Amino acid sequence: MRPHLNGKFALPTRRHHEKVPALSSPKPTTSPKLRLLARPIVPLLAVFMVIGLVAAPASANRRQDAMAWALRRIGCHYAYGGTGPCRYGYDCSGLVVTAYAHVGMHLPRTTYEMLHSPAIVPQTNHPHPGNLVFFGSGHVTLYYWRHVVLQAPEPGENVQLTRWYPGSNWVPTGYYRVRDAGAGPMMGISRWIHRMMTSLHLRIHQHTTLRDVYPQPHRPL
Repeated sequence: MRPHLNGKFALPTRRHHEKVPALSSPKPTTSPKLRLLARPIVPLLAVFMVIGLVAAPASANRRQDAMAWALRRIGCHYAYGGTGPCRYGYDCSGLVVTAYAHVGMHLPRTTYEMLHSPAIVPQTNHPHPGNLVFFGSGHVTLYYWRHVVLQAPEPGENVQLTRWYPGSNWVPTGYYRVRDAGAGPMMGISRWIHRMMTSLHLRIHQHTTLRDVYPQPHRPL
């Protein structure tokens, strides 16, 4: 049974059957240049997301990984020329070199070679855990926190955290960082994507006509 509609709820009707033109929304236009650019980006983003999910458990900072590895060697005895393992001992540079080798980074074996190697660069801002702290040209340590360093000090001592005091006769002479030590496993992928995007942009602009358009001066009315 159809409900009764009084005049209050009656819908107005047209007296004449008029054809109302449908409002057509303007079709979105995409330039061919953008379509050409987006075509290879979508699969690249998909690959990047998949690799990111797979590599997520891996650390994004090899400097921190090297420092964490070295901290687990606290208590190992000092041995001149030692590069481990713990039962064979470490010397100062041996501890640093082995810690960074554990995360896949090669450093020169001696402190003198490190200071003259392009593998390290001066740390200009505040140091971070795992940065290299030199005491002259014959001793290297790993920065831990404020005035605390991790080191293999001398014969008869063990790998330990040591505090140095400003104004004493044992103060750092230089802070350095290892090149690319703050980069994780995604650095190589991001560099490859950057090269691909750069070459793609160059390829697009080779087929694009660019002209400089100067506004014409208006005559006074």
